[in-house]
Amino acid sequence: MIHVKKRMTKGLFTLLSVLLVAGTVACSTEESSSPAPSGGQPADGQQAAQGQDTPKPGGILRFARTQDAVNLDPIMPLENLSIWTVLLIYDTLVRVAPDGNSYEPGLATDWTISPDGKSFVFNLRKDVKFHNGMPVTAEDVKFSLDRARGKDSNWNWLYTSIASVEITGENQVTIKTNEPYAPMLSNLALFAASIVPEKVVLEKGKDYLANNPIGSGPFVFEQWLRGQKMTFKKNPDYWQKGKPYLDGIEFTQEPEDTTRLLKLSADEIDVASDVPYSSIESLKSSSNVNVQLDPLAGINLIHINTTKEPFTDPKIRQAMNYAVDRNAIIQTVLLGNGRPATSYLPRVLYYDDKLPAYEYDIAKAKQLMAESTRPNGFKTTLTINSGNEIYRQLAIIIKQELAEIGIDAEIAQLEPGTKEENLNAMKYEIAAGYVTSDVIDPDELTTYEVVSDGGMHSFFTGYKNPQVDELAVKARGELDEAKRKEMYAEIQKIVKDDAPFIFLFEQPSSYATSTNVKGFKVMTTGNYRLEDVWLNK
Repeated sequence: MIHVKKRMTKGLFTLLSVLLVAGTVACSTEESSSPAPSGGQPADGQQAAQGQDTPKPGGILRFARTQDAVNLDPIMPLENLSIWTVLLIYDTLVRVAPDGNSYEPGLATDWTISPDGKSFVFNLRKDVKFHNGMPVTAEDVKFSLDRARGKDSNWNWLYTSIASVEITGENQVTIKTNEPYAPMLSNLALFAASIVPEKVVLEKGKDYLANNPIGSGPFVFEQWLRGQKMTFKKNPDYWQKGKPYLDGIEFTQEPEDTTRLLKLSADEIDVASDVPYSSIESLKSSSNVNVQLDPLAGINLIHINTTKEPFTDPKIRQAMNYAVDRNAIIQTVLLGNGRPATSYLPRVLYYDDKLPAYEYDIAKAKQLMAESTRPNGFKTTLTINSGNEIYRQLAIIIKQELAEIGIDAEIAQLEPGTKEENLNAMKYEIAAGYVTSDVIDPDELTTYEVVSDGGMHSFFTGYKNPQVDELAVKARGELDEAKRKEMYAEIQKIVKDDAPFIFLFEQPSSYATSTNVKGFKVMTTGNYRLEDVWLNK
């Protein structure tokens, strides 16, 4: 249970009271702890399905999501729905274990790391097949990893430390690095390192997999009607014998919250994603629906374009952080389902749980504005996704809170694709967004969000601090866990003080399923292993 202390101005209290009319009783989610380092290599990664009954084979899982995927080539996706779909089609050498705290074998049965942390030997499973019937070979592994770190990959910045990928046996691959590289297993568990068939890519061209994915994972791609639905069938040759239980999956796109829930209630779908918190209590009263709130390694934030005046001034960015009442937002917009974000990192390895969040302190915010380059305030534009009720409510509150320190924020609602294009091009001032971790190690999000020459312009903020850049490189090569933890704690403190974002809140994932759905669980990384799911029909 999360307990929060309300600190509201009279005007904000009135606004929040109006917004609460649209909601129902508040729910809460359990606190999740920061993951611990992996203690070794678990045995084969087969996990028993959740639930008390014996899994039954058969059936098509009908799954409604808010948006369509964009690209199913592992080296390309930048948004979650493509990423989570890719992970159902392809295999990686290692993968994040269901507990969210460790790694387990994927296509590699085991691995050895040299004492100097610069050589990684992976022994591969034998007799694994791609969906087209071709065997998965060491040559395919080498090709795929070289491709992930190549010039056409959107994720090559994560693999710059790799010096070579070598075939050292019929079923063995060795990766060598230029220096010790602590996050190697983490980055090999990333979707971008999925193994693809070399022959297909070379014959069909580099863009073929975007719309015609071929992997060795639990589900085989069948059809994609963009904007409508995507279908898959089970992989009968999947290396986890007996899985998947389902005959197939049908993803449909339903952007409207009400439509998804009505279809679930009418038994037209089996799973609905992104359940509004205001609907949770009513859904819980339904005898044929289960509601799931699972801990998610992600944070919601406001991007600040630090390359544009007046946001080049850190005092203005700090003032904006002090002006936001996170606890009031959590109570109102999330109906209690969340907690304040304290860092650019969610609760992954080396998250600093001792770092305090920015407190709501309007006096401090006004003082910083008075000391800043714009003591009399200014006008700006807050960009949000259209059609998203949480973003709409959030924007209304933040607009009023920023007005108290002289910042007049006009709200611009854009179609999600257009908004992402503007962020990519740095054509915005401030914008609502979120980030989730795809792996356990903090290197991915650190490089993506706050390293100036990694990721995407420091997560579209243009933020640059040479000390952060240097520390991130050192932490990547540090094999002593205690020292590495100290480095990431220092990075988190520096970034908090520099404030390239307005740090908002963490929230759980929210899904609703038919009671016939068994074994469905959302991992802390946001994806779901549908090979573990079965239908009790």
